[in-house]
Amino acid sequence: MNKDGDKEEKILNAAIRVFSKKGYDSATIDEIASKAKVSKGIIFFYFKKKENLVERVALLSVPVKEITDVNKRDHRTAKDLIIDFGLSFLRKYESPELRNLLLMTMANKGRHKRIELALREMCFQEMDKMFSNLEALTGNKVPTPVRRAFFGSLLCYVVWWNDNNMDPEEYVDILAENILKLIGNAQDNVEIKK
Repeated sequence: MNKDGDKEEKILNAAIRVFSKKGYDSATIDEIASKAKVSKGIIFFYFKKKENLVERVALLSVPVKEITDVNKRDHRTAKDLIIDFGLSFLRKYESPELRNLLLMTMANKGRHKRIELALREMCFQEMDKMFSNLEALTGNKVPTPVRRAFFGSLLCYVVWWNDNNMDPEEYVDILAENILKLIGNAQDNVEIKK
């Protein structure tokens, strides 16, 4: 990466840390500059105003790329698809900073049009593609409430990350089995796991 890219990345990393602790409104450019070890002028050179930096960091907190990448891959089974999607989503939020930022970003979606569009893309377009692929693999329709329950379950894991009593792999595996049972593609007659 070139020197300019290094500075921009330092600023973004510092902004992620500061915004995740202080929030988008309370954090100051002075704090971000101090954490990044750059001047305020350098931050404004790259981002022009605080709102541009907020928007960039907020967009980094949304897993559109991760979900898009899952949708581009071939999956042999419906369970493989669900597991790939779930683990890609959860791995994005292994960092407590990104977990905090996702929640702040969702709460502030109405303030920034680009952020709202990115969230819509993740929640509707990319999720719909994944569920269309799932329907093609199973031959069964996935009702909207089941789609939302799947996404909600992943969000709950993110929100309560430190209180989960199972690792992401086990959680997503059980979630995948139960989603498949809900849509009528169970491979066996085992009870729904809790």
